[in-house]
Amino acid sequence: MGMHPRGGPRRLSGKREKRSRPVRLLLGRMFGYLGPFKRVMAVGAVFAIIGTLVAVFEPLVLTMGIDVVFSAGGTFDALLLLVVLYIVLKITSWTLRSINTWILAGAQAGFVQRVQSDVYSHLVNADLSYHKSEQSGNVTSRVTTDTVSLTTGVQVMIDFASQILMLVSSLYLLWSASAQLALTSLVVVPGVAFIMILFGTVGQRIMLASQRAYGKVSGQIAEDLSGVHIAKSFNREDELAADMSELNQKAYHHGMKFMALMSLMQPLVRSIGQFAVAAVLFVGGSLAVGTLPALTIGEVFLGIILIGRFMWPLLGLVMGGTQIQASLAAMDRISDVIDAKRAIADLSNAEVLADESDGITFENITFSYVPDTPVLKAVDFTINPGEMVAVVGHTGAGKTTLAALINRFYDPQEGRILIGSHDLRKVTLESLHNAVSLIPQEPYLFDGSIMENIRYGRPEATDEEIHDLCRIIGANEFIEVLANGYDTLVLENGKNLSAGQRQMITIARTMLANPRILILDEATSRLDAYSEALVQDAQALLFADRTTVVIAHRLTTIADASRILVFDHGELIEEGSHEELLARGGVFKALYDTYYAHQGVEELTEEVAEVAREEVSRTTKEADSKEMQMFKHMLKTGDPTPELMKKMIERIPPETLRKMMSDSPDISPEMREKLRKRMQRQHHD
Repeated sequence: MGMHPRGGPRRLSGKREKRSRPVRLLLGRMFGYLGPFKRVMAVGAVFAIIGTLVAVFEPLVLTMGIDVVFSAGGTFDALLLLVVLYIVLKITSWTLRSINTWILAGAQAGFVQRVQSDVYSHLVNADLSYHKSEQSGNVTSRVTTDTVSLTTGVQVMIDFASQILMLVSSLYLLWSASAQLALTSLVVVPGVAFIMILFGTVGQRIMLASQRAYGKVSGQIAEDLSGVHIAKSFNREDELAADMSELNQKAYHHGMKFMALMSLMQPLVRSIGQFAVAAVLFVGGSLAVGTLPALTIGEVFLGIILIGRFMWPLLGLVMGGTQIQASLAAMDRISDVIDAKRAIADLSNAEVLADESDGITFENITFSYVPDTPVLKAVDFTINPGEMVAVVGHTGAGKTTLAALINRFYDPQEGRILIGSHDLRKVTLESLHNAVSLIPQEPYLFDGSIMENIRYGRPEATDEEIHDLCRIIGANEFIEVLANGYDTLVLENGKNLSAGQRQMITIARTMLANPRILILDEATSRLDAYSEALVQDAQALLFADRTTVVIAHRLTTIADASRILVFDHGELIEEGSHEELLARGGVFKALYDTYYAHQGVEELTEEVAEVAREEVSRTTKEADSKEMQMFKHMLKTGDPTPELMKKMIERIPPETLRKMMSDSPDISPEMREKLRKRMQRQHHD
């Protein structure tokens, strides 16, 4: 994805992409990016054209020099003058071309930077819906590979005038020397056409296949290295190596085909050139001999030189056409990003969210990521200013979507969301995000030091403020023991830190921002009990009287909430305090008994345990428990250890075990007796 190790900057797709925009528009955009550099590039083009004109006269001087040598009336002074003139022309041509290269290199670098900055700016400001619908590698290639492809096309277009000038001038000089030589030079045209067809069809397919193969190798390497700890834990290193060897072998075969094509084309081009030289030499030599020669030896030599200067520009123009097509396709893909309309944007009359605006209201909110598949259905609730509300529910109930809507990463299809009295659609995104901060479930850290990552929440914060904050939440305990402390560099989203440490830094960053409204989406799910307690103590101090929405699975996280909102399949089905919802005996009661009851309670009553057992038994019957199937399989095919049997008996309700013992004829009498004794021993203990 976005990696092209062996070929030009082309997309790794199975078929050639067609442009969706007219050539005129794409060329206009390309030259639009060249706007600040037009004068510089025009100067460079002038130098290139002058250099080409100077180079045109070089073979003429050589021709005259040869004629002086072989002429009976030639003098040493005339020969010396021609030699000096040739050297001056050669140095002048080289100097002009060097200046042109230097000028264009700077202009191209600025061009690439301008395109990349514009595309990156559009990507950063694009809606989350755009990023979720695009592959990350595909998005990255718009900023990197496609912009490089643009420079190739621009270079070809800049060189176009010089190539045409060299082609026309060479043919004109040949015609001036001899019409027969000029016509003979056209012998290269069929050969060049053959190369164009070969490279444009077979060559392109081989090149793209080779690029795809090496792209798969690169992608597999990245995937294997990111999951190498899993491979090691299952002793699958040899299998990874074997899979990689197979991929490498396929890439090798494609690479060999590509290299074979290149090895064929280079001698073919040389052969065409040598054949053309031989043809010109034969025709010119025939005209230069005899009692009345039509050509001089110098003119024959001129024809031999000019045949190369005619063939190579012609070949360059043919190959340049493919590069221009690739650049136009790249500009088309870049235009997809630039032309993408933002679904979430400020209205022309958007207002700044007032400092006193607080509290959150959902009015009949219905939202779906995919049409006709609602994630939230007619949701209504109000969170008062300074209130802490917990949101609970099974996975997929719509909790994280709730957080995304409050941040206005998306807009609902129906209803409206208010902060204070302001409709989120009518306030500026900047003022909204200044007021609302989200601590996500998956912590994300940027490249840089720990200090820089925390300061990201408030760039003007001092080192002392950050140190004090980290001491309050206990983050200083692990930061200060690192080799470089707060200056420790974060590698690849924090791979040199534990999950809990990454989340602590994320929480510190949000606390430093001091938001008016705080949303915690499973924010403490990666912390151990001690770290979570430190963070909760800090929250009690730093976020007192602050509107807070807590999405969590841990009882310790939601116990202090003034209200709990219970979601199920996108609907708000229960609302109330912890005690009220337990007393109601509804969905939250079932969630509590099966999950929350085992967290942070000092005593597990028989009543609660019985309800939990009933709930587990019910879900076991409905889902045809995989654990039961696994346990049956172990009893049937092997002799499980006492420790494993103990664990399984503890996890499976007694009624289910007794039923399994009586209804499973596949279990041997010996194993059934072992299981009965194990159950009695655990019951006695």
